[in-house]
Amino acid sequence: MLFAIAILFALLQLPFILGQRQLFWDEAVYLGIGKYLYSLGGSGLWEMIRPPGLPLLIGWVWKAGLPFVLFSKVISVLFGIGSILLTFAIANKVFGKGAALLSAALLASAPVFFRYSSFALSDIPSAFFVLASIYFFISRRYFLCGVAAAIALLFKFTSGLILAAIAATMVIHYLAEKSRKGNFVSLASLIKPLLKVAASFAIPVFPFLFANWLSYRQYATSYLAAAFRPFVLASWHQFNPAKAIEGLVSNYAFYLIQAFRQHFAFVFALVAAFFFWKNRWFADSRKLLLGTVLAVFLIHFSYIPNKDERFLLIFLPVICIFAAAAFFESANYLFGFIAASRSATAYRLACRFALVAAFSLLLLSFAVAAFVDYHFYLWNSDSGKAAADGLYGSLSRFGISGPVLTSDPVFAAYNDNRFFHYYDSSIGIPKEPKPSNDWERNKPFEAVIYSPENFFCPYGDLECYSDKEELFTTINSSYKLLFNETYEGGISYYLFVNESFNSQATSS
Repeated sequence: MLFAIAILFALLQLPFILGQRQLFWDEAVYLGIGKYLYSLGGSGLWEMIRPPGLPLLIGWVWKAGLPFVLFSKVISVLFGIGSILLTFAIANKVFGKGAALLSAALLASAPVFFRYSSFALSDIPSAFFVLASIYFFISRRYFLCGVAAAIALLFKFTSGLILAAIAATMVIHYLAEKSRKGNFVSLASLIKPLLKVAASFAIPVFPFLFANWLSYRQYATSYLAAAFRPFVLASWHQFNPAKAIEGLVSNYAFYLIQAFRQHFAFVFALVAAFFFWKNRWFADSRKLLLGTVLAVFLIHFSYIPNKDERFLLIFLPVICIFAAAAFFESANYLFGFIAASRSATAYRLACRFALVAAFSLLLLSFAVAAFVDYHFYLWNSDSGKAAADGLYGSLSRFGISGPVLTSDPVFAAYNDNRFFHYYDSSIGIPKEPKPSNDWERNKPFEAVIYSPENFFCPYGDLECYSDKEELFTTINSSYKLLFNETYEGGISYYLFVNESFNSQATSS
């Protein structure tokens, strides 16, 4: 049954893998960084706020000359399948095979998971390593637990919260055992595994911090600030107003609402909270870890203003596990009540009802996922090939092979130029067209890509709108316009050429 779920999931993903859709912003950034790393800065682009895990994983595809976009989607789907299998493995160890199968099916068919499984994004690969860390913890393999947690962080910085969840679980469980057994529980039973997790966590993270120190030490106030610079700069984007949600309830309940939109069966996750207390699930360190992981991630993402449906992917597997466990626990209560009445007929009917309910739940889940995501796919695929050949092919069409200053990273996924970005929203609208990265600030560039929609202005911020107009005026007066088109949704693009590029490049 588990492999049937995985195979069905893979088959349903084939149109998304093979279809040519337009890449999204974040996908293009990761593909661009992959090119940058494997060309040693000769191609692609660099955003220091991005974790290096995914670019390192997929960049070799471009270096090997293989279809970059296609293989990046294949790799993403493989992580999706791996996450389904790990969700099953964890649930099977903690709650049994029935809950494991249901939780795997719920995850595979959740629309947000189904949709983003073919996107070259870090969320699902990071979720895979979060799940691996949980699996190793419940298997008492603490060294591997820490390594997996570190890799999760290197794919998505916020996934490092898994370390906090693991540490909190160890401390809470130790204190509970100490309260129950007294001096029979030694402090070493807490310190030893905690140190193993912490030490193994540091092994993959330290090279990243060292690389940051080497790269940014001349631009930071201290060596420590240089080592942690990507984390510090990325933390601003947690408060990015462009994706803030208005309204107190809508903001703080965003991910609960998004979860219930995935499956009506996730209401059982609320029932799980009852069983967590009533059946003392918290006394089991494995179940306690799942509860702590869910609480830590849910609280963090609900608190920060920057909201995005796909952030749910990090802790969605845990929601699936709890919902499935609560479904079968509720069924056990029902069966126990009927069995007490000593009615064999009622018991058989209840068993059949539970099977039909579970089967109908899965069938409906897959139907909803297919409807939502295939509708999205058909809409997006219509413009994918045209955009790749038209808009994003404009650089090669005009013979631009040198560095490009861009306000849109998607060009970096379709072209092998060196790209400098100037769209850092943490510093607002730039005063002049200059690369955002410190070490690239005075680098010459052959062309400028400008799209006003790439620069966010809060509603009613007249000063911001004025700054955006001044930026365009500066670009328009300094460089020669080659290309201008307005696309679906009123999004405009301008391509300018820097006619003095050759002399600038020679002098530099």
